[in-house]
Amino acid sequence: MASAVPEAARLLNQRIIARESLDSLVPAALKLKKQIKRFALDNELDHLPIGDIVSVALDEWLTTCGF
Repeated sequence: MASAVPEAARLLNQRIIARESLDSLVPAALKLKKQIKRFALDNELDHLPIGDIVSVALDEWLTTCGF
């Protein structure tokens, strides 16, 4: 059965998309904010929306799990 959920990376490339809040706290020890900032600097990205990163990561993980 084909999924009705579009691929996150393709969806995020659209000019206008509806968004919803996904409240979550992450362990500070992972230093995810620092890693994301470093990634953006290393890749010469002015702005890297955390929500987009989370969307792609969760989409890939859930797809791998078969959802």
